[in-house]
Amino acid sequence: MQRAALLSSIALFIATLITIVRAISHDSRSLAPGGSPQATIELGRWLFYDRRLSANGEVACATCHRQELGFSDGRSVPTGATGMPLRRNAPGLFNSGELPSLTWANAEVRLLEQQVARALFAVDPPEMGVTGHEAHIIARLRADPEYTRRFAAAFPADADPFTWPRITEALAAFVRSLTARNTPYDRYVYRSESAALSDSAKRGMALFFSPGLACSRCHVDVAPPDRVAPPRWSDLAYVATGAGRSADRGLAEATGKPEDAYRFRVPPLRNVAVTAPYMHDGSLPTLEAVIRFYESGGRVGAGAEPERAAARHPLIVGFVLSDDERRDLIAFLEALTDEEALRNPAFADPFLSDGRTSLVRPVSR
Repeated sequence: MQRAALLSSIALFIATLITIVRAISHDSRSLAPGGSPQATIELGRWLFYDRRLSANGEVACATCHRQELGFSDGRSVPTGATGMPLRRNAPGLFNSGELPSLTWANAEVRLLEQQVARALFAVDPPEMGVTGHEAHIIARLRADPEYTRRFAAAFPADADPFTWPRITEALAAFVRSLTARNTPYDRYVYRSESAALSDSAKRGMALFFSPGLACSRCHVDVAPPDRVAPPRWSDLAYVATGAGRSADRGLAEATGKPEDAYRFRVPPLRNVAVTAPYMHDGSLPTLEAVIRFYESGGRVGAGAEPERAAARHPLIVGFVLSDDERRDLIAFLEALTDEEALRNPAFADPFLSDGRTSLVRPVSR
């Protein structure tokens, strides 16, 4: 009982401290001449949910990024338009517009426009499979009167807005609009709602920030540009934890540096409870499995290659939790979920509200 009370007191202290030391950053994007930001976002939303944007009409962006799953997909790794599995787990998209780094293992991809283009045009393996089919896909979209209206509203100064740069811009604008900050944690820390967190979550919060677990050494609470709530719960460093069972060498593939082997981006924790499975290859199925992985010092549930073990960060040394403490830590991680964002109609499939078939009617090739 004394330890539980102490953990709750520590949690309250941490909440106050975070509020005092929060940082403010700013990020801006230019607007197309004469364009409306909301019209661009809405065009992006329609495109995001439209299978016609893939080469064979089989997948949409939303196939691998589902709102109710924090815009992840619930699978270890997603499948592209051709049915070929992709290499890495599909990350959630909430608050990604505020992240300075966007991929599991390529620090050069820092803008959503870059990441959207990669998803559209990648060929090995193909995601949307657009490469080689650009004109045909544009023709599909141009044939829909709804898109004629929406492209004109988003880009009124363009003689012909049906271009891939404009499609990329609109998709990025929609993803950038996906914000999720109304969580129990936010309300407790940033709005002083003492009842927002359960007692179990408060104890879990204290454990999370404790030196013994050191979770907060990598998962850092950083404030967004326009308000005091945190956007990301990650310092976005690339760290070798030892996680994974695949031959994927992580950041080293992009940099060519041996010291970057098995390093992957520290993922954001917003809505983490709904974005299972976890790690870059989806190899850990539950939050409990993730916690037990770190309890073991990065060994349980991971590959045992000597190189992987040698690359493991010095912070990944393991710790001991009781069953009750493990449940408390999970309760805290669940308190990082924004339930309203998971149901927000502004982020939802527009084809449903428009009376069409979800993710658009079958495509005529």
